[in-house]
Amino acid sequence: MDEAPSAVEAGGDGKPAKARLDNSESLTSNSSERKQAVLETFGRYRDTLDAHHDQRERVIKCSRDITALSKKMIFALLRVTQDPPESVFKDVQVKHDKVLELFRKMSADLQGSDAAKYNRQATPALQEYIEAIGLWRFLEHNQLISKQQVEETLAASNIALVTDEDYLLGIGDLPGEVNRYCINAIGKNDHEAVHRCLAFMRQLKDGVSLVMSSCGSKDLRKKAEVLDSSLGKTEMAYYSMSVREREFAQKSH
Repeated sequence: MDEAPSAVEAGGDGKPAKARLDNSESLTSNSSERKQAVLETFGRYRDTLDAHHDQRERVIKCSRDITALSKKMIFALLRVTQDPPESVFKDVQVKHDKVLELFRKMSADLQGSDAAKYNRQATPALQEYIEAIGLWRFLEHNQLISKQQVEETLAASNIALVTDEDYLLGIGDLPGEVNRYCINAIGKNDHEAVHRCLAFMRQLKDGVSLVMSSCGSKDLRKKAEVLDSSLGKTEMAYYSMSVREREFAQKSH
């Protein structure tokens, strides 16, 4: 009678059965390890991407909140022709403190290389803020706020980077608000305020014209066009006011 094959007998491939079993288990183990390594690698990618998206969303959220509060600062400042300036500036200061607190919060996600990575998301807030404090500086001190003054204001909020482009584009929106203030001043027959607006906008136009001669920024060129339009509207409104006053004076005589 034939004997049963031993566990160590050679199979059809010439290898002992035990050796074939050990080799199969080794292959299965290696395959499992490779699969685990791949999963861990892509898991790290997933975690990195999730962290990136979370960080980006935090910057966007702060940027939107800063933009909204900066707009409220502008609306409050434009009431200066109706309400006592001291009251207006006090209200604006409260809003400004809240804006700086939001900048402090956002700055945590804008350190090191992240400042450049998320600059696109932070830029709208920075430009709107520069427009707001630029209008504030003009109304309170009849001056154009400088890039250095913007940086000094934001230093306490750990916002270290204010690019030339952000500064110029923020200031580029200022003429529209100065024009609104000027129109309100005309309604109050505030000649001094109107003269200040015209002088300021003409000086701003001269400055922007100097920059435009060596700047290829499409956005800045659009701002320059808006500046020309705002200045034209202000000059026309002032001209109409002057004509009406002369006509009224002639009728009075």
